[in-house]
Amino acid sequence: MTAAHPTMQAICLRRLPQGMPQVDDFELCRRVIPVASEGQVLVRTRWLSLDPFLRAQLGGRYAAACPTPGDVIPGYGIGEVVADRSGRFRPGTLVVTTTGWAEYAAVGADQASVVNAGPVSPTLALGVLGMPGLAAWIGVRKILEPKSGQTIVISSAAGVVGSVAGQLCKAAGCHVVGISSQARKCEIVTRDYGFDACISHRSEHFARDLHEACPDGIDGYFDNVGGMVLEATLGVLRQRARVVLCGLIDQYNRAERPPGPNLGPVIAARARLEGLVVHDHLADLAQSRRELQSMVQAGTLRYHEQVAQGLCGAPAAFIDLLRGEHVGKVLASMGVQA
Repeated sequence: MTAAHPTMQAICLRRLPQGMPQVDDFELCRRVIPVASEGQVLVRTRWLSLDPFLRAQLGGRYAAACPTPGDVIPGYGIGEVVADRSGRFRPGTLVVTTTGWAEYAAVGADQASVVNAGPVSPTLALGVLGMPGLAAWIGVRKILEPKSGQTIVISSAAGVVGSVAGQLCKAAGCHVVGISSQARKCEIVTRDYGFDACISHRSEHFARDLHEACPDGIDGYFDNVGGMVLEATLGVLRQRARVVLCGLIDQYNRAERPPGPNLGPVIAARARLEGLVVHDHLADLAQSRRELQSMVQAGTLRYHEQVAQGLCGAPAAFIDLLRGEHVGKVLASMGVQA
């Protein structure tokens, strides 16, 4: 490191993943610490948000551009303002912004929002009080519109989006059934998040288990997976059921899109399927955050976080996330404890 051009550590893309990413698809590299220009802030990254949608971006199947080898891995995080050339932030302020997987980032001030976590951990601004929480809140409030006594199914129920969506539906008086990948995660879904039941999609009897958990059909489904999980769940829709299409974890590691599910049951049920892209609903972030934060403080919204230590731990933690080895929100800490 030189005084004229101080450098930082970053995780860069070594090669585009083929199928499930491998640790050696990423590499630790050094980059010059950026300088904030007019209207920008320089932040020092404190926590990285590790998200499944990054795999879709690395495959060129996401709204944001696919990085090329040598680029810093893109992503969100919480950063501490080091320098401000916008007049909007004081040094030391924690903000959520597009940090990338790097120690420092220079970003437009209009792309940074202050972390207002109150008495709860600031890391929740990347999870239940951030974009994942907003996705769950929009899907439940504006698409599922659950009513007391209805049956709702949530896939990827142990993840941050699924767990929040399920708890919101429970608060509305619904019978909520989760779908997860492992028995240990199903136990967390029922014990900690309060779902009425949870089944594993890896079971050889998954379709039968789903029918047994929902013998009279379902009124709503919050889908984070796609694939055979979506197809099986479409087969138990009640009349006028609503389906939120939020994620496609089943497709993220595929080179080509798989054949679509049979939509005959959707027609028979006169059901409504609606895609959810959370970036369309940023105007609702403040409202969703207020409601979810009040639930967290009241103890009626529970959450889990898994935190990898250090920038170098991010690739392995991201891969474990894609393999379904996580519970709740997955983060990487850059040396500051929540």
